[in-house]
Amino acid sequence: MMKRYRSERGQSLLEFALIVMVMFFIGVAALDLGRVFFATIVITNASREGARYLTQHPDDSTSTPIFDGTKKAALAEAQGSMVSLTASNVTVTYCLLADALPGCDKGFPVQVTVDYDFQLSTSIFFPSTLPLSRSTRMLVP
Repeated sequence: MMKRYRSERGQSLLEFALIVMVMFFIGVAALDLGRVFFATIVITNASREGARYLTQHPDDSTSTPIFDGTKKAALAEAQGSMVSLTASNVTVTYCLLADALPGCDKGFPVQVTVDYDFQLSTSIFFPSTLPLSRSTRMLVP
């Protein structure tokens, strides 16, 4: 009877060790999923803020460097959020010049896109980065 108890104890220890590793991986993956959602929210807000700035300052398309204020507004929105963005992450498109006047034209759309490469904690099992991209399109009033 004593021998059987010892073999069951070893089996339980092995099963526990296997389950702990699986549960640890599931926990880390859940934290990564939460971080991905957080980063998505941050870059969405950054693109919205950039588009809002450009609709209020349509002459930003003539600044040097081009769209400097728009990019700064998007980066300021993401500042302090643990999502590191640079000006190269922000792209502005659809600012049409239909006349000879400088700036984005009234009634035309502007689009601000923010791209971000998210670093996963579970890079052993999955690709090390996950490309995230969010765009916001607004009309110049």
